[in-house]
Amino acid sequence: MDNFSKQIYEAGINDGKAKGKAKSIKNLMSTMNVSIDQAMDILKTPPEERQYFKDLLAKEL
Repeated sequence: MDNFSKQIYEAGINDGKAKGKAKSIKNLMSTMNVSIDQAMDILKTPPEERQYFKDLLAKEL
C-alpha cells in the first residue's frame, strides 16, 4: 500500500471510530438520561476530544 492509500485508509478508520464513539455518547444520553459531559465521563473521553464530540453531536440534533 502506498503512503497516500495508507493515509486514506487511516482517515477512514479514524472517522469510523469517531462516529462509533459519537453514537455511544448519544445512546448513553438517551438510555441513561445523562448529559453529554456525563456520557463522555462514562466513556473516559479525553479532555482534548470532548469539544469535537460536542460539535459533532450538535450538528445531528
